[in-house]
Amino acid sequence: MEYEPLPERRPPVVSPSREPRRLLRWIWPALAALLVGAVTGVAVAAAIHVPRVEALGGDYRPSLVTQLYDKNGNVYTTFAHERRVMLKQSEIPRVLEAALLASEDSNFYQHGGIDALGIARAAVTDLRSGRVKEGASTITMQLSRTLFLSRERTWRRKVEEAFVAVELEKKHTKQQILTLYLNLVNLGHGNYGVESASRYYFGKPATKLTLPEAAMLVGIIPAPSRYSPYRTPDLVRKQRDRVLRRMLEERYITQADYDRAVAQPLLVVPQQSEQTFAPYYSEEVRKSLEQSYGDTKLYEGGLQVQTTLDPQIQKAAENAIRSGLLKIDHRRGWRGPIGEIKEADVETQQLPTWDQGKPVPGRWYQGLVLESGPKSASVKIGKGTYTLGPEGIAWTNRKQPGELLKRGSVAWFRFEVPQPKQTSKPAKAGQAPAPPPAADAEPRLMLEQEPRMEAAALVLESQTGAVRAMVGGWDFDRNKFNRITQARRQVGSSFKPFVYGAAIEAGWTPADTLLDAPTSFIGADGKLSYRPENYYHKHYGIVTLRRALEQSINVPAVKLFELVGGKRVVDFAHRAGIQTNLPTWPSIALGAADLIPMEVAASYATIANQGTHVEPYYIDKITTPDGQVLFQRFPATYISFTPPVAYVLTHMMEGVVDHGTAYDIHDLPIDIAGKTGTTNDYSDAWFVGFTPHYTILTWIGYDVKRSLGAGMSGAVAALPMWRAIAEDGLATGWLKKGDSFQVPPGVLLKDVEYYSGLLSDKGDRVIKEAFVAGTEPNRQYSSQWSTIASLPWYQQKAFYIPKEGENMPNKANQPGQPEPPPTPGPADTPATEPPPP
Repeated sequence: MEYEPLPERRPPVVSPSREPRRLLRWIWPALAALLVGAVTGVAVAAAIHVPRVEALGGDYRPSLVTQLYDKNGNVYTTFAHERRVMLKQSEIPRVLEAALLASEDSNFYQHGGIDALGIARAAVTDLRSGRVKEGASTITMQLSRTLFLSRERTWRRKVEEAFVAVELEKKHTKQQILTLYLNLVNLGHGNYGVESASRYYFGKPATKLTLPEAAMLVGIIPAPSRYSPYRTPDLVRKQRDRVLRRMLEERYITQADYDRAVAQPLLVVPQQSEQTFAPYYSEEVRKSLEQSYGDTKLYEGGLQVQTTLDPQIQKAAENAIRSGLLKIDHRRGWRGPIGEIKEADVETQQLPTWDQGKPVPGRWYQGLVLESGPKSASVKIGKGTYTLGPEGIAWTNRKQPGELLKRGSVAWFRFEVPQPKQTSKPAKAGQAPAPPPAADAEPRLMLEQEPRMEAAALVLESQTGAVRAMVGGWDFDRNKFNRITQARRQVGSSFKPFVYGAAIEAGWTPADTLLDAPTSFIGADGKLSYRPENYYHKHYGIVTLRRALEQSINVPAVKLFELVGGKRVVDFAHRAGIQTNLPTWPSIALGAADLIPMEVAASYATIANQGTHVEPYYIDKITTPDGQVLFQRFPATYISFTPPVAYVLTHMMEGVVDHGTAYDIHDLPIDIAGKTGTTNDYSDAWFVGFTPHYTILTWIGYDVKRSLGAGMSGAVAALPMWRAIAEDGLATGWLKKGDSFQVPPGVLLKDVEYYSGLLSDKGDRVIKEAFVAGTEPNRQYSSQWSTIASLPWYQQKAFYIPKEGENMPNKANQPGQPEPPPTPGPADTPATEPPPP
């Protein structure tokens, strides 16, 4: 609705019939003078409590909102006790100023802070009622109360207000007072100032407010907790119309403007329950700010915080975690409703997740079942009623909603926009592809249930340490515990790269061999009591270090840990970025230690960054509202190990993806190196992998440790979520197709036979192997090794020359001899058996 520009207010024409009123106006000053004299004593007593108004000159800063910006410069989270956006004098819309003056202080530009006629009129009203009923505070007095005084309705406070108002008028212009008032006034629902309120109620800046919208905001001022357009719309409309009537009386608007404005409904935007973007990430930033600057600065100082968050990567991580958890949980079947409502309350019951707006696709809501039958169920969500059909319960393997829900059942539901069916025939030349679903397509109701297990994801930029995405669990509102930064979990075989990295640094090569056979090691009790077992409960005989890492074979990893030395392995892990203290027991080689996912990812990023460790960080820069820099991030880096060592280890870890336990992602068109991790009771499943630019970690498990279920290895449970994140990166461009790891100086690539590690340029099993210069093999492969590799481990033993200090199987380990019970080891296995190279 368009309105004529507001005219300058003209003084009303006084008719002869209003002469008595003119006479009365002469009496008011006399009454006001008497009133002022009567309260002089109180004023003198109160004057000593009048605050120093000089503070507003340059030191005063209203409570402002701290804002977090993503890497693209967009605000995604705010922290404040009061939601406020400050406006300059030139940004105050004239229609809003007119509405305020007409409603709250029509003589604003004529008085010096105190409206004597208004006070006298209020005094008469209060004397008649026997209590403080009418305030008669000017805008300047209201501002005085907001800045310096309490809100108690007493004459003492009124006198204090008057003195402060006079001081404000002396030291500030009318426009400064008006601007400050409109920036500070409480307008309900946590909004302070007209700009914040305009965005909240109308979804637009204050400069675009219409006449009825401006009148509504001003009508809220007297009682913002009572006048809510969402809770009490009728009261708010009466208040709006009162303001419009005053604008008409004061000649700010015409009769036509008034008639059109009062005919308008309250056109406020529906309010959805707020959902914070990247809540776990935001909470890490919040804690850091609170620790550095304190609670007051955080919530009132208006800090401008430039963070490392990439919204595209964050969305990919959140979607991957939620969809991955749901897929696993759905396979376990329907557990039943989350509650039941008594029949007497079904029609009137309100549920916590219901809000004012229309349901948003993808968002979860609690729904109340009104009817349930063989073909469909009727579900109430908010003010609407929706139909749950067979397609919405397909994952439960039930065909009838009535088998799952009954009248009064409460369950979780999600709205999904139906996707068009994919045709098997491609579009003909010149023919447009099938259109996407219509924007107004009716969302389909889907039955859901919250998974009981948790999962987490982290994306680091390896070269800079910037945390680009973080998901600390299924739902921040359900549990604020951040499993990326706070949880300590057994890492399983994802610790093995540190064992092999320490070996490479000590002079070992990926082509060196160890004997995989039943072997006992000295455990924490000082006895030969530790006997690790492989996943398939079989042994492979002579294996290269590459093959042992790719297939996550446990016995060679423990042997290598012993041969290299536990202290050296622990030192390598610490230099890479592991901060947790580690013992040197042999079980550490298989990830028996509890580590924090953040430190694991940071350590893998060191490998990806060719041996240079960069501390992960969230914040690039912090400034005050006026641009003063409080903090500027400078990288914290150190050299952990040489680039050749890092690259040879990376090359080995690429094999985990190419033909090892992470084979299910080998088809992604980008170089990937990584390692799966699974604890021996399947309580934790990991995949930590990196591309040339990003390190990505995914984890899944229960908060209270328990098995995820038989076969739930890192390759089965965590790897699909990792793949989903990477697929999004390749589709949207933050991962570059064809990106490859660069070979640093000091590394040689040689053709070797895969199973023996010997030099060879013939055969189907030849691979390119990386060596630190000077450590490459000089023995040539011969065909007899093919025969040796096909023998069982105990026959291969005769062809194997043990390394100095290597634990070897004794007679008790030979076939036909009784064997001691094995010690369970990490259970890593690919989701599908990879082919040999």
